[in-house]
Amino acid sequence: MAYSAMDERPPAVKRRLPGRARRRTDVLREYEKLNAEQRSHVPSVLWPFLAPDADRHYRWRVELSCGCITELLTYGDRTPPHERRWGTGWNGQPLPPGQLYCKHDESDPVPYREITEWKDRREVAFPPDPTEPPEWITTEVWAVLRHDKPRTEAFWTVQLECGHSTEVVAPSIGWKPEHGPCVADPVRVREMADEFDQASAADLAYLATLDGQHMRRMIAAGWPSPRPEQRCSVCVHARTIIAYQAVGWLVPRGTVPEQPTAPPARDALERRLRRAEADAERLRAQLARIDD
Repeated sequence: MAYSAMDERPPAVKRRLPGRARRRTDVLREYEKLNAEQRSHVPSVLWPFLAPDADRHYRWRVELSCGCITELLTYGDRTPPHERRWGTGWNGQPLPPGQLYCKHDESDPVPYREITEWKDRREVAFPPDPTEPPEWITTEVWAVLRHDKPRTEAFWTVQLECGHSTEVVAPSIGWKPEHGPCVADPVRVREMADEFDQASAADLAYLATLDGQHMRRMIAAGWPSPRPEQRCSVCVHARTIIAYQAVGWLVPRGTVPEQPTAPPARDALERRLRRAEADAERLRAQLARIDD
């Protein structure tokens, strides 16, 4: 079965979900362990923001568009989970509200999405490419693609129509989105169109694939750079929350958070054992006197 994050679905509904919630003590123990690890890396002044106490979290169970049911914790209040952002996509960019990652062995092919917004820009310096080609490319193709001198390229973070983000390479270091895409020479575009028609005639199944349809659109647009549509690898694993169930506060209100206790030291256990053995000996002596 294939799944997609772009399915048109109604808003999430609040209802009882199949199955049962995990034991609260188990969830609390896991949270305290992870929180202690987090606090070891940040100053204590930041704990309320980056590693808050357990009593500030509310528990939920949610059903995703793929059919999976999982549990979530929300911080601070009882805002429904489908109104919040969960996890991150490419380059740490947050997923749209109400989406979660849930990977399956079988998913839809990686789709193409149109660019709707240009965001951040960064420059990356590259050394000359090695003389020997990588294993995945032929010597002839590498001779055309290889850069024999150092270079600097500009990368732009873009938002796609699905709400996810990715990164594209600018056609030149000074290129800006307001310049519009650069297109290929019209003569070369016609040659590419003829070559594509000949190749696709020999493989009609390729025309029906996402890659085949994308290739046809790009040739018709003059082979623009950057391409106005990009592949979104986030879409195939991002699921939508379709239903949710309130479970309760991780630490019930009016109680003190349970703190995990460390096991007693060996010497303390030995002292307790000696006292217990002495008590047992006294009791045996008393029983003996009664029998006499």
